[in-house]
Amino acid sequence: MEKPSVDEPLLVTAGAEKGNENAAAAEAKRLLRLAGPLVLSSILQFALPLVSVMFVGHLGELSLAGASLATSIANVTGFSLLVSIYTFTVYTSEVSFLACRQSV
Repeated sequence: MEKPSVDEPLLVTAGAEKGNENAAAAEAKRLLRLAGPLVLSSILQFALPLVSVMFVGHLGELSLAGASLATSIANVTGFSLLVSIYTFTVYTSEVSFLACRQSV
């Protein structure tokens, strides 16, 4: 399969089908190629606390409860807060960049 160019659209029209490959399969392949690394990194990011809790589970019931509670609190408060701050920063910098670009 040839490597698609950047200028090639993701959505393939019905008349632009190649061979016996339908448009939905072609679009799914392109989207998977673009989103695959992001999906893999998200899965690995969520697997890290899981592995930590699994290792602590061998120490006993009380240790497992403490590690599970700490992981839950860290996920809800710490990581969510950091992601929201990062998202807000990226959004505001992008908006200010576009505003400055349009005024020039």
